[in-house]
Amino acid sequence: MAKTTKTISGRVVKAVASKFFVDTESGVKVCFARKKLKFDGNIYVGDYVEIAKDRDAFVIEKVQDRKNQLIRPYVSNVDVCLIVIAPEPEPDFLLVDKVIVNCLVEGIEPVILANKCDISKIDLSEYASIVKCFEISAETGFGVSAVFDYVKGRTVCLAGQSAVGKSSLINAILDSDECEVGELAKKIKRGKNTTRRIEIYNLGGTYLMDTCGFSMLDAVDIEPESLRLYFDDLEVFRPECKFNTCTHINEPECAVKPHVGKEIGQGRYDRYKLIYDELAERRKNKYE
Repeated sequence: MAKTTKTISGRVVKAVASKFFVDTESGVKVCFARKKLKFDGNIYVGDYVEIAKDRDAFVIEKVQDRKNQLIRPYVSNVDVCLIVIAPEPEPDFLLVDKVIVNCLVEGIEPVILANKCDISKIDLSEYASIVKCFEISAETGFGVSAVFDYVKGRTVCLAGQSAVGKSSLINAILDSDECEVGELAKKIKRGKNTTRRIEIYNLGGTYLMDTCGFSMLDAVDIEPESLRLYFDDLEVFRPECKFNTCTHINEPECAVKPHVGKEIGQGRYDRYKLIYDELAERRKNKYE
């Protein structure tokens, strides 16, 4: 019978095939999972785990409870999501709003980073009262230290379109070329997705996740009537609506609509309706 030693606490910082790299007080250990964990697919990058030495290898014995989890890719225990946008490719604010909703549902703080401000600035006025926003340049380093100071001591992931500079931002924070950086295709102005794996960089207690292809880029799986709860700029006016459950779509005497184009950005409200319709269509298809 195999003899195991006492367990060691750590955090999964990288997963490659069947190997899990666990950051512990005594360094990073390459670990394998017990069969029951592998079968259930229960180990995410970001998980806090207990590992033990089994003969000549370390194995993951237990995964601690998560505060949150995301899929595509599988990451967990995230505190802050940096939503990176840039002048090129043109910002997809519908995607930004979906990520914000997903963050709020999962208990993650969304933060918008307008990268490449040395090239051109992006109008973030619709978001100024909603989320923390930074203007940065990963190329010149402008604003990067302010972002790092803001997220210090927390677990941070990145989301955004390809070629907005997510990997360049990580390089700027790490002050290295550790991440492969993709080039923006000049003719079609689309980026190559260069992030091949999920990895956490431990920067003295601040954990930075290099991620791509988030499920957070999709509309979250909530009821359409609940969407309003995650649009604070709309909800602030809801007490003035005739109906307490007003969705601000078709109800009479809605107090939100008169503020659209004023305190509420027209684009922001239009995207709210698009996400609402997407959720309503998804529910319709689910029960047909």
